Formats: sequence, structure tokens, C-alpha cells
Amino acid sequence: MRYAVVYLKGGVGKTTLATHLAAHFARSAPSLLIDADPQESSATWAAWRQEHEALPKPTTVRLRGKAVFDEGRSLAENYQNTVIDAGGHDGAGLRNALLAADRVVVPMGISGFDGAVFDDFMDLFNTAQDFNQGLEMRVVVNRINPQSSDRELREFLGERNVHVMERVVHERRVFQHAIGDGLTIEEYKPRNGSAIHEMGQLYREITEWK
Repeated sequence: MRYAVVYLKGGVGKTTLATHLAAHFARSAPSLLIDADPQESSATWAAWRQEHEALPKPTTVRLRGKAVFDEGRSLAENYQNTVIDAGGHDGAGLRNALLAADRVVVPMGISGFDGAVFDDFMDLFNTAQDFNQGLEMRVVVNRINPQSSDRELREFLGERNVHVMERVVHERRVFQHAIGDGLTIEEYKPRNGSAIHEMGQLYREITEWK
């Protein structure tokens, strides 16, 4: 299965979600992580991860533009699961990620939410579906304050018939610390039980996506 973690906005946790998902898949079978973002944050995380010999590691490659589709789909044939991390802007990397994927995971927060940006993204997604007819999308409410409500965001997405995953992932500093060490929050110490529980439920929702 090929998953693209994308959106038209930075700071919503795309790389954190993509690296965690790729590492989760790598625990049970070989997985591929494609860094399609010029900032190369996922590839940097993967390089730091090499220092931890005992941890499962997704095979990580950097691809740009049309290579995300052409080379990415070819490489993905050798892996049970592939995760594509694209940049937070409209460009060749994001568009080709949509064409290469089977499923699109869209992290969105409530801070600075812009309905026009989402509508622009849906235009891109719908265009990609014209060429990639099996493409499906779900939103993850991500990086929100534990005291905040996501009700208005869910209502907005519901009006557009967008499927939103039940599990909300809250903003916690442990994610930044873990990513900076090439780890996931399940591997980072001291352990944060709430963050681990939330991610575990999100993994389950994604893997049970039918």
C-alpha cells in the first residue's frame, strides 16, 4: 500500500506523521519512505536513525518532481508499504505524490486553519483522482492543544463529505525530541503514555482502512 502524507500548509506535522508511519510499518515488514520535500526533513530523520542499530528502519530515498511517480511506484513494488512525505506547497512533488499513492493522509490543525487552503487542496486531489481513480483520502486532526476543541474543523470537513479519522493527535513536545533523535515517540525515553496511546490508535485506524 502506498500512502502520501501531504497538505498545502506547513507546520501541520506531515514529516512527523510520515516518519512515524514508516517506522511503524517497518516493525512488521520492509517499508519504504520517500522524501519528496526539498527540505529533506524525513531523510534527515532517517540519517539520524542509522545511529540506532537495533531499531527497524524504513528504506529511505529522496525523489523530486516526476521521479516521485515514475521511480517511486517502481521502488514501491518491492515493499509491503510505502510512505511519501511531500512538501507543504503546490508543486511537482506533491502532485506526483497524489498520482503515485493509493491513499492520502492529510494532517490538519485548528490553529491557523484556512478553509480556502483546504478547498485548493481538494481541487488538486480531485484532479489527481481523474488520473488515479482508486485514490482515497482521510484527514487526521493533528497537533492541537489538548484543551482545544476540533468541533468546528470536523463540521467544516463534514460539510464537504471528507472522512476524518476518529483519533486526534495532540501537540506534545515529546514528538520534537523524538524526531530530533531519529526516533519515534514509542522509542523515546522518558516514555509519554498518552502520546504512545494516541499514535497506537491512529496506526490501527490507518491499517484497518478498507
